[in-house]
Amino acid sequence: METLGIIAVIILVTFAGIMAGKKVHGASDFLTGGGKASAWLTTGALTGTLLGSQCTLGTAQLAFHYGLAACWFTFGTGLGCLILGFTLSDKLRNSGCTTQFQIIGREYGSITEKAGAILCTTGTFISVLAQVTACIGFIPALYPSISPIMAASFTVVFMCLYIVMGGTWGAGMAGIVKVILLYASCMACLILVVVKSGGISEVFTNAEGVLLRSNVGELNGIITRADFISRYVSFTARGTLKDIGSCVSLVLGVLSTQTYMQYILSARSPQQARMSLYSAGLLVPPAGIAGIFIGMFMRANYVTSSELNALMSAGLEAPDLGVIASTIQVFPAFVMNHVPVIFRGVILGTLLITIISGSSGLLLGISAIMTEDIFSSLRFVRERKLFFSRLAIIITLIIAATISNIMPVNAINDLGFLSMTLRASVVFMPLLCALFMKGRIAPRYVLASVILAPTLAIIGMMLRVEIEPLCVAMGVSITLCIAGYRRSE
Repeated sequence: METLGIIAVIILVTFAGIMAGKKVHGASDFLTGGGKASAWLTTGALTGTLLGSQCTLGTAQLAFHYGLAACWFTFGTGLGCLILGFTLSDKLRNSGCTTQFQIIGREYGSITEKAGAILCTTGTFISVLAQVTACIGFIPALYPSISPIMAASFTVVFMCLYIVMGGTWGAGMAGIVKVILLYASCMACLILVVVKSGGISEVFTNAEGVLLRSNVGELNGIITRADFISRYVSFTARGTLKDIGSCVSLVLGVLSTQTYMQYILSARSPQQARMSLYSAGLLVPPAGIAGIFIGMFMRANYVTSSELNALMSAGLEAPDLGVIASTIQVFPAFVMNHVPVIFRGVILGTLLITIISGSSGLLLGISAIMTEDIFSSLRFVRERKLFFSRLAIIITLIIAATISNIMPVNAINDLGFLSMTLRASVVFMPLLCALFMKGRIAPRYVLASVILAPTLAIIGMMLRVEIEPLCVAMGVSITLCIAGYRRSE
């Protein structure tokens, strides 16, 4: 029954993506839908891309450790969409460019364009890597006999059918189906959590009771009720600077991501583009609420294998709770163990599609940057742009699947924040200056910003500095742009 449900969802979404391929007759249709997409399709593409593994599995995983503080990924991405609609949407459409770096390159030169494009593509690739890593952790949780290599191969094949055929049209059509299924699944799981817990407030109360009465709480530093509240009932449990900084990085990441510019260009009119952004911005956060409650329910009823081993090694009594292999399995384990079998397959299939398809729009962004910015000077690329656009996606997926087999599956949220930080530090200030301060910033200062800002962000992450690395990077970027300001002659 479960397998049938999973297969049915996969076939439904794949069919939508393949059928969308009939609308692709050239590179413009593939990358931006030829500017003919309806508001429904644009909203589906936007929301489908935003609601990936980080918003679902990642939020439940983080809530298992930090409760309400897990809200920032969905809140930040939703807020980013709203701001994008209010501020940059019309400017991007009126630029006459396909990519953000074409706008930057037109103002500050081809070297800045290509350097930024390479760095931004790296940041976007990291997010794709997070999605593929989540999938490799998810599939064996459903079918233990499937190896990570087989899971990675399935991911590549399905994604090729899903996005390589239909491009932006595929992301839109399949995105609508995915969002409907995902919302139905999340709301059903949320209701089930509340019912099984005995009420909304009891979800947190039950987790508190388990942690304070068992050695698991002591293992995690939860000794008193105040410890529990500061850890699980706080929006800044990981530290105010870190959590608020993470939200800011997500907002700026959305504003600085090539994918969303392509969706803006795909809409039939500026009004439809803005409405799609507003709709997506409002649709994303509620999915995070479901993930938080699922994470807290699982915290009250399960321990991880590592926690159990730590207790046994210390000679402490193990609690009478279920065991999950790792926190990446928080959401799927809830479905497997607590959802009625008649719905289980559909929800698991929806989660699987969510994880795999979450990188579809990001892959389109990588494809556009490689085609229009990095390799645009090559004759082969110019003459066979549609073929190269598809080839770029396939190669990116194969590389991501290969690397994902050696990545820890509990790192998807960290990878998501890293990706957004890199994209924002490279793109945000140069793009704003190119759109709103034409002729006012010396090109060499923008080039320095494009290179130094992400470099400092990476160094900050490696050194684990207390200040959010993006804040440092953006401070450097803003300082350089101010230093390069010149009065109009």
